[in-house]
This record gives sequence, structure tokens and C-alpha cells, in this order.
Amino acid sequence: MPSPTYPIVPELTAIKPLPQSERVSVVVVGAGVVGLSSALWLQRAGHAVTILDPEPPLAGSGYLGAASFGNACTVALGACIPVGTPGILSDVPGMLVKRASPLSIFWGDLPRLLPWLVDFLRASSQREFHRIVGVLGQLIRLAEAGHNPLFEEARATHLKRSHGCLYLYRSERSFARAQRDIDLRRREGVRMEMLDRKAVKEREPNLAPLYSNGLLFSDAYRIDDALLYAQALAALFQSKGGQFIRSISRAIESNDRGLIVQCQDGRPIEADRVVVAAGAWSRQLARTVGDRIRLDTERGYHVLFPRAGHLLNAPVCYPEHGFYMTPLGEGIRSAGTVELGGLGKPARPERTNVIEKVSRILLPGLGEAGRKWLGFRPSMPDSLPVISRSPTDPRITYAFGHGHIGLTLAGITGRLVCDLISGHAPAIDLHPLRANRF
Repeated sequence: MPSPTYPIVPELTAIKPLPQSERVSVVVVGAGVVGLSSALWLQRAGHAVTILDPEPPLAGSGYLGAASFGNACTVALGACIPVGTPGILSDVPGMLVKRASPLSIFWGDLPRLLPWLVDFLRASSQREFHRIVGVLGQLIRLAEAGHNPLFEEARATHLKRSHGCLYLYRSERSFARAQRDIDLRRREGVRMEMLDRKAVKEREPNLAPLYSNGLLFSDAYRIDDALLYAQALAALFQSKGGQFIRSISRAIESNDRGLIVQCQDGRPIEADRVVVAAGAWSRQLARTVGDRIRLDTERGYHVLFPRAGHLLNAPVCYPEHGFYMTPLGEGIRSAGTVELGGLGKPARPERTNVIEKVSRILLPGLGEAGRKWLGFRPSMPDSLPVISRSPTDPRITYAFGHGHIGLTLAGITGRLVCDLISGHAPAIDLHPLRANRF
């Protein structure tokens, strides 16, 4: 069998400080990993950057509520398959009825969600699906070029755990259904290794033998502590002269001198440029400048098993259940599922109950459950982020909508944001990621 050929990955040119006359002041709204990465890349170009966030990853902060804290802690370098796939229309009734479904919808939110769902179904057509895989593949091939300089400069490489990521399939039939996605991942240069039942057992002996095949993503890795990583980026940002302002942004306005971010506490923050990286809260802020963006919220959950970190060697995902079990220093974190329900609603205990129940079936011996967490992922109907200038005011740059792969794409998103603000040609075509594509 001939060796697979992989797409060529474009090399990113080094970011050098701009001449003083080309540097600008920038307010980044949002201190998640996307906002932090954007701020650090902008600092590399010489811009003066302020981050605005009510709870940044600093001492005494409540960062535990941030999506950048509660994720599966996996840099998923094989995640080029969108949520919407051909044939998903037949699953929609189950989303409305089955609360244990990996993807579910609040009945009461259905009227509000209809425009988003219509575009979601359009994006799951055969033609759109294949196009979207290609765009995600481009971004993921550049992910490490965006991450690595920040990891190294922040002295956070010790948080990387490079043991891959394992997808498991309960039956030969479910593995056969995954072949289309496997072929597309191979097309996009994802490095994978097929494992039979015996090889899976040797790799992860503590798993219940409820699988027939495995797929190992060799290049994937986990970050052992998402909070420590965010804190390392924040410390680097401050060491380079960056400033955090703890407040909630309410609106973006403009005047003859530039842009003004109006804060909840009444403070106006002036800047030449603004980056909106506020995750699931970005849509409201974009509306204040006249941009209506088809962004909505995925409510994601995790359950921590604090005494079970030794049971797995690397993250494990059963795609049919829709969540990862990730071994971390603090224990096993079972994280994932999708609930389309917007902001402001309380957690649904049945969601974490399902995650806990299925985790115990798949990985016996987990012991007592600890923290149960709800967070809000910013989600676009086509599973592609928004990385673009505002259609209304090009001085505003958008960087949100990453869904499940915000941690994976944070570094390259920050680099692309820096290119847009610094007037450099981006390494890839950003037209598919424009804010007004819907």
C-alpha cells in the first residue's frame, strides 16, 4: 500500500515589531485562550494591548466559569469534521425528545433557534460538508504554528502531555460508519493509526472491553491544567506591558479619535482597534455596531473524578456518546455533549448524570464524582469560527465561534487576528470565516 500524501502546510513568516508609526492601541474583549493568544501575537507586532474581561485568569479570579477552563483539555489535531454532517436531519427529532442524546435542544428555545438550525442543516449538505472539512483542515494544519511560540515564550511546555488521543467504536458497524470521516481526515493530512481490540487493551487496560476498534490520533495532545495554561499566558501578557481591566463590555462606539468600549461600570475604554473575542457573549457586542452574526451557544458539561487520573494514559472518546474522558493531574475529566439552549439558564442535572453514568460503564473504578461543571461554547451553524473584520467597521476584528475546538485553534486564531490588524496578508483565505457569511 503506498504511503499517504499529506497537504503542504504553508510556513508562517515570523512576526517582527512594526515601525512605531504603524503600531496601534488595541482592546481585546475576552480573556479566554483565544483572547489571550490574540493579545500575545499583537504584542509581538509591537501593538499596545489591553484585555477587558470581568474574570481574567489572575489570582483571586473566578475563571472556573470560563469555557477555556472547563473544556476537555485536548488539542484535537484531527478535529476537521464539523458537527453538522450529511443525514443529520433524521437525528433532529431525537435531539428534541432524548435528554441523554449527545446533541439536544431545549424545546422552549426552538423558535429562537430556527434560523440557526436552518443554516445548520444547510451546512450539513454533502457539498457544504466537504467544503467545511477542507477549511477546518487548513486551520488545523496551522494550529501548532500558532500555539508553539506562545507555549515556549510562556514557559508552559511542561503542561503538554503528548500521548495522542484515542477514538473507540463499540462495534464493527459503528467503525464502518466512521470510514467516510476517516478518509476525509486522511485527505486533510491527519495522522492516524488503526488499532484492533488487542492493541486498545494493551494501551488502555482499565477500559471496559466495550469496543471493537480504535483510532489513534498520534499528534493530538492534552494540556494537563487548562487554568495553569491560561494563567501562564496571562502572566506573559502582563510581563510585556499588557494590562487587564476587570469589567463587562456593553457596547462599542466610535468617535473622531477611534473606538470606545463602554463598560458596565461606566468606564469608557478608548483604543484604535478592538478585537471581540468574548466567546458566546460576542453576538450581543457585535449587535451594538450593527452586525448581526449567526452565533449561538452550546452548553457543554463536565464531570470530574478526582481520584481516577491513573486509570487512563491519554484522552479517550467514544464518538457515539459525544464526550471525552481525559486524564489530568486533578483526575479524570469527562467532558462534552452539546445542548443548544442559550445563555442564562441553569445547568440540567440530567446532562451530568448521563455523563457520569456512561463514564462509569466505560471506565469502571472511577470512584466518587467531584466537580460538575457547565460552560458556554460559541457556536456557528457551519462549525467554522469567525475570524474577520467587522463588515460595519473594519477597525473591529472578530475572533469567536470556535465551538468544540477553541483550545485547538486559539494560537492560529491569534496569529490571524494579528495579521489583520497589522496589515499583513494572512496565511490562508479568510473569506470562509467572514462574519456575515450567513
